[in-house]
Amino acid sequence: MQELFSNLGINGKLLFAQAVNFLLVLWLLNRFVFKKLIAHLERRRARIEQGLVLTEKAEREMERIGDARHRELEKARLDGEKVMAEARSSASAKGKEALALVKAEAEKMLLKAKQESEKEKAETILRSKSEIQKLAVLMAEKVLSRSVTKDDQEAAAKEVLGYLDKNYAAR
Repeated sequence: MQELFSNLGINGKLLFAQAVNFLLVLWLLNRFVFKKLIAHLERRRARIEQGLVLTEKAEREMERIGDARHRELEKARLDGEKVMAEARSSASAKGKEALALVKAEAEKMLLKAKQESEKEKAETILRSKSEIQKLAVLMAEKVLSRSVTKDDQEAAAKEVLGYLDKNYAAR
């Protein structure tokens, strides 16, 4: 075998020394470097996995927050619409109430005007009756060419008033 190695140009002692050196370096690397490197890589892999898990949790939380925000916005929109509807109905009710008050006030004013008109009419009729009585007495004095007594005045006034009441009631 030595002949084979020498034909190939391989020195057996040197090959043995290199094999021992290689095994020694391999043992040292395994003992001090590879274990620490593998442990470091394992810790890094665990941190990456933890980061992925946390990222997934954060995405789910963001989705949940987005959904909650959407629900709250929708609720706020509905509440706003409800407040607006209540305000509209309140304004409408107040408008109707104000209109009713104005109508009632107008009716009061109309009734008051009618009462005043009736009062003025009655006063006018009373004044007219009084003047007609005076005119009737004057006419009677002229016709009779004498002074009419108080009893005559009252009888003539009653007669004229009866005549006026009949004619006025017919209208």
